[in-house]
Amino acid sequence: MQTDGFPTTASSARDQLSGLLTGLINRSPGTAQALLAAGDGLKLAYTEQPVDDADNLAAVIVGLYSLARQQFKDAPGGVRQVAVEHDGGSLFVMSAGVHFTDTKAVSTVLAVVASPDADPGQVGYEMDKLIKGLDEHLIVEARSNTFHGQGL
Repeated sequence: MQTDGFPTTASSARDQLSGLLTGLINRSPGTAQALLAAGDGLKLAYTEQPVDDADNLAAVIVGLYSLARQQFKDAPGGVRQVAVEHDGGSLFVMSAGVHFTDTKAVSTVLAVVASPDADPGQVGYEMDKLIKGLDEHLIVEARSNTFHGQGL
């Protein structure tokens, strides 16, 4: 989105995050897609893929992460990673932006889709490195339920 020919702050930040995700893919042979989503399912940035695919992947990864968190709700610590392995490839999901105390903030999750020949250790390393480098920037303000527009 642009205003008067200049990118808005939100689109500029999204483009920068997408560039970082592309770098992660380029450093991890066998990876195909990466996506960063808010814990409520909103996609924040993603590598080249159709928008509908990115929306679907955001919903899937947030759901997977939420299910894993529910399973371990009484255990100390938090869910760090969820991995799904299939004959056609793997899906890795990691929590991101987890070191915060603001109760009005929403955590984020990072996902990478990889082919069967990808090295899971390399993928995990690159995901972890990206998350640690951006930790405090991966926190999203929670959206309110209040509508601020004019009614019909």
